[in-house]
This record gives sequence, C-alpha cells and structure tokens, in this order.
Amino acid sequence: MFYVQIFYFLLVKSLLVHSESFTSTTHLTYLFNTEVELAKQLESYLHEEYERLDRVEKFLNIIKDEIRQAQGKEENYFGNPINAYLFTKHLTVDWYGIEEIASRAISKDMGDNWVFPAFEDYTGSAIALMRLQDTYKLNTSELASGEISANFKSRKLTAVECYDLGRIAYTNKDFYHTLMWMQEALDQLEKEENKTSVNKVDILDHLAYATSQQGNLEHALAVTEEILNIVPDHVRARNNKEYYEDLIRNQTLGSDEELKLFRRVKRINNIQIKNDRPKDYLDEREAYEALCRSNGPELSPKIRAKLFCHYRHNNHPYLILRPVREEQLLNDPAVYLYHDIISDKDIDEIKKLALPRLQRAVVRDAETDTFKPATYRISKSAWLRNEESPIVARLSRLIEALTNLSMATAEDLQVANYGVGGHYEPHFDFARKTEKDAFASFGAGNRIATWLTYFTDVEKGGATVFTARNGYVKPKKGSAAFWYNLHASGEGDYTTRHAACPVLIGNKWVGNKWIHERGQEFRRRCSVDPMA
Repeated sequence: MFYVQIFYFLLVKSLLVHSESFTSTTHLTYLFNTEVELAKQLESYLHEEYERLDRVEKFLNIIKDEIRQAQGKEENYFGNPINAYLFTKHLTVDWYGIEEIASRAISKDMGDNWVFPAFEDYTGSAIALMRLQDTYKLNTSELASGEISANFKSRKLTAVECYDLGRIAYTNKDFYHTLMWMQEALDQLEKEENKTSVNKVDILDHLAYATSQQGNLEHALAVTEEILNIVPDHVRARNNKEYYEDLIRNQTLGSDEELKLFRRVKRINNIQIKNDRPKDYLDEREAYEALCRSNGPELSPKIRAKLFCHYRHNNHPYLILRPVREEQLLNDPAVYLYHDIISDKDIDEIKKLALPRLQRAVVRDAETDTFKPATYRISKSAWLRNEESPIVARLSRLIEALTNLSMATAEDLQVANYGVGGHYEPHFDFARKTEKDAFASFGAGNRIATWLTYFTDVEKGGATVFTARNGYVKPKKGSAAFWYNLHASGEGDYTTRHAACPVLIGNKWVGNKWIHERGQEFRRRCSVDPMA
C-alpha cells in the first residue's frame, strides 16, 4: 500500500513540479506542507506495519507454545481432541491468513514440499468435538476450558475459537450446537481483556437466529434488541425484531399492550432457553451413547455365574506350551477377550507397516453397491497380507489355533486408526438377507466371526459396545475380542450389533480379522435350528 502511495506521489510530482524553489523562501514554506503530508502517510504506513507484525508475533507465539508442548510427545498431545482441533485449524484457516502478511518469510515452494490438511479436516475435527460433547455429555464450558483430562492437557479456547465452532455448526444448520457455542463465545468475550478478537454483534446475530430456530422466540427478540442497543441502524436486526414480535403476538393472540406485558414479565423472570437435541436416523442413539458413557454396565449375579476365565490351548501344538488367557465377557452373544496375544514390539511393527497406507475407512452403499466414506464411520485403515510380514502371518496362525477356524478364506488384516472423536456407529459385521452379494467378491460366503485386536490402550472412550445386550469391551493393548456373527445354522445373530464408541482421550489402533463361512464346514458343526 505504501509503495502505491509513493508511486502516486512521484507521478503527481512529475506533473506539478516547481523548479527553482530554492530561489524563494516563501516557496520553500509551501513545500513544507508537502513534507508534512508525506510524514503523515509514512506514519500511517508504519502503524499498519506494526499492526501486521504484532499479529504475526502473536500467532508465532501460539505456534511456538504448541510446538513446545507437543514435541517429543505428539501422541499424548494430540490425544486431546481440543489440541487436535486447534492444530488442524492452525494449518488450515490461521496459516493461510498469515501467509499474505509473511509471504516473503515463508518459502514459495511450501505447497510442493510440505503437507497441509484440507478444509474438510478442519470442519471434520470441529464436528468431532461436538460429537464427543453429545456422546459423553460434556459441558460446553468444561470442553472450552480444556478440563477433560489430567494427563492430556490443552489450553482454553478463546472467544473467537468458540465463535468459529459455532459458525461451523451454523453453516451445517446445526442450531443445537450453534446456540451452545455462540453462548460460550459470548461468555468468553466478557472475560477477555482484549475484546477485539471477535465482534460481539456477530456473535449476537448468530445467537439470535439459532435460538429462534430452537423455538425460543422471546429470547431471540431479547438478543435482537441487544444488537440494536449496540448498533441502532443494524438493518437485519430491525427487520428481525418486527418478525419476532409478529410471531410472539400471533402465539399469544393478544394486543400490543399484552405483548409488552408478556415481554416485561418474561424479562423479570429470566427467559428459559430451550435447546433440545434433534432426533436423527439412529433410533438407538440414546441407548448407544449411554452405554459408551457407562464404563461397563454392572452384570447381574445370574449372568456373572455363566461367565468364566481360564487358559485355552485347544490341544493345539502352537498353544500347548503357551496357553492364552481367555475371559468370557458376555454370554449372549458369547464374546471372549484374549489377553496378551501380541507383544509391544510386534504391534509397533504392524503400525509401522500400516501407517503409510492409511486411507479413510469406507462402508458399502447397498443402493449403489459401491464403497464410500460415511459420517457414521470415522477412521483410517490399511490392509496387510500374511505374505507381507512374518508378524502378520504369526497373528493369523494364533487366531486359527485359538478359534479353530480356517484362515484360508479370511480377509486380510485390517489395521485401523481412529482420529479426533473417531467412531463407528452401531452396525453388523455380517451381511443381512437384504444385502445380496455383499461379499460376493470374496467367494467365501458371509462373515461367520470377528476377531478384533487392540493395539493401544485408550484413556477415555473408544470402547467396543454391544448395544443389544449392554456388552462393553474396554480397549486393552495386546488383547483381542472374538465373537461369532452367525448362528450355527448360518442365520445372522442380531444380538451381535456393536459399535466403536468415539475416542474421547487417547489414540486408538485396532486390527480386524473377518473370518468367512467357506472352509469352516468341518470345524464348526452346522445346525438346522435357526437360532442354535
């Protein structure tokens, strides 16, 4: 901007130049005014530069603090969803905002050599925070303050960061979360000494609309009037005020005087704000999330009496000298947990093999018979064949020895890593009768059983839950869960409906091995009883 001004000045100077000014003192006094104006423009330019440098310095201090906290302990740092969200935001929204200011300091080839997340990663991590908020019933202030883990620390969210979360919800027409985060932004703004980070009117504007969409017309009117107190000529607020007044008047079926009395009484008694979470496509949502929060339901003595722990070896040469500890966690369906079935060293090797291949997990669309990403499954996965590593082959041999099921027709090992709020909503592993030819490409029939290895512990959340029977399996590094998906008749066992709860704190890695029907004819007896 300054250089444009200088160019303009020189251009004008070339047109209006007065030669021989030195011959007249009076003419020199006229030229003095030119210097005064130049000094003002130069001062303005310096002020703008100082403001830009101040912005860069503040952003740099935030980044340096983030690096200091995360370096050398990245998994712990990003195990907190607040840290993961803010980091993603920095590399999408914030860095690109700084790029223009510091373009000379930042390498021009950074786009070719450095990896940046997509804008979808930013919005996805924000939505994940809201998912965690709902599933684990986290108070908005508690989440914004970072007080969700003693071991995985995060800083507090600022007013503008709360506002940004509210904006993402608003853009997605999620007024339930918009209301919560805009209110939190307002509360944080009142506490902050520097109130220039976000405009209060912008917060109130979003808050008014969101609260009206949640059925709080009187509160929307009160917020709109607060906007007009700050900016009397705010056009949208004036129009909305009349709109809300008409709606309230029609609801009360009264006169203007009754409307004024209604509003005065409401203000005296403090307006009660409704903010009900809308129903969605998952009928069992409430029960599923309650199970995720439960840390394992208390089983009745009658059920506990049917469960047991023992060493399993199946008289198999592979297990005779090293039997495995087997714990039955659930009776119907029968769910088993095998302890210490893989070493930390082998886990690290499997994760190392899978890491460069991780891609967004997909689900099968029954209508199009194609695989695509879905919001109800948030994770990345990679497939490892037995031939690729002796560790993967050794795990397959162990699964065969413990389950007495053939691995010849089993799927490759699927290694999955769950991201911010990573989850997989209630589902079946087997194909229902309505899903014809779901696994036709394998040529091995339906998925008869599931083996799920846990490669990490998870501090909070991330449990495998069986929604039909209140079953709960907490991830334990080196252990594995096993269950049959089909009855002995080949009919699907609908009590095996299960889910991966959202990861609240920590980093969850698992390895899935889906075992198919073909090849098991002489290993698991069939039955004509459809429910046997």
